[in-house]
Amino acid sequence: MHFIGIFSNHSEYEMIKQNIIKIVNRKDLEFIHISSKNIENMKNIVFETIVLCHQENMNDEQKSILNKLCSNCMFIVVNADAFCKIKMICNKKTNCISYGLNQKSTITISSIQEEKAILSIQRNINNLEQKTIEMGEMEIDVKQYKPNQIENILAIFTTYLIYSKQNN
Repeated sequence: MHFIGIFSNHSEYEMIKQNIIKIVNRKDLEFIHISSKNIENMKNIVFETIVLCHQENMNDEQKSILNKLCSNCMFIVVNADAFCKIKMICNKKTNCISYGLNQKSTITISSIQEEKAILSIQRNINNLEQKTIEMGEMEIDVKQYKPNQIENILAIFTTYLIYSKQNN
């Protein structure tokens, strides 16, 4: 079982989770919603992946717990636009993959229209099976996923790239 923690508000969590389930098509993924309100209950869970969507006001203890959770992950998928001021502590085995609308993110959008977006992979990344996903672009049907923000599409497809069993 692969434990994926999603740090977001509840409606974003549900939307991201449902879309990942739909496109990844795996039965071995377990999703857990993480927020500043419940983070203290997560101390003993070992997540394989944590998706950091939006930064919330957290006290020092909550930040410490989030850092501990992230330091034990295989993958951290982080919204670089929202978490640009938080210092994350990762171990050498952690793959930190940034997404966002800024030019320095690993995964970004190079073009967007009403019905489609072009996802840009700006650096090679390794997926769960240690296959390299090379730099490039992929077209996404935006209407199909009904996101409330473009950053959520980036979170969904970054997670998709990690867990997809297809040859990317």
